Amino acid sequence: MTNSIDRRGLLTGALVAMALTACGSQGVRAQATDPAARRIESYYQQLLPTIRQASALSVRERARRFSPAILGAFDLGTMTRLATGPEWSRFSGSQQAAVREAFGQFIVADYASQIDNYSGESFQVEPTTEVRGGDRIVKSKILKPGGSAVTINYLMRGARVIDVYLNGTVSDLATRRDEFASILASGGGAEALIRSMREKTQRLLGG
Repeated sequence: MTNSIDRRGLLTGALVAMALTACGSQGVRAQATDPAARRIESYYQQLLPTIRQASALSVRERARRFSPAILGAFDLGTMTRLATGPEWSRFSGSQQAAVREAFGQFIVADYASQIDNYSGESFQVEPTTEVRGGDRIVKSKILKPGGSAVTINYLMRGARVIDVYLNGTVSDLATRRDEFASILASGGGAEALIRSMREKTQRLLGG
């Protein structure tokens, strides 16, 4: 098992990169009617000014500009708790706070490191959502110039994202849970998890 967070498992960063590039090229194709869907549209639009300048900005500067929108759109407290699993309840309050902070910084850095230019796709959010328990699924598509499409679904709890699904089924949160379990299995507990995320964040930001 590895004691570092493997970027190959970071589906969400790649998905956001695709979606934001698409949003920058042609805009949103449908005006959402559901509040959760409108939240996703708003999220992309918040990031768009930085996306348009991405090629001229360092990863660190992109991360600084992305941070308010990403941290506002994602329920990082819930995501961190679910990704950590049963070990979460064994962390002290200060450890939980530190893990949440490291997780948020890591996600922002990961997104910023992957978004650096535009392509020819367009972005579409379905105007209605699917109810799943007490949550909602916001469905979106990346429409490629050749006619193919990639489905990206967001699991929303209230007005915030708690998971992202590639092709409608591949859960980013489940991938992160596996990565966290690998780190925690080493016996280092919360400190090992925090250290791994901080080290990865610094590498993504360029030092």
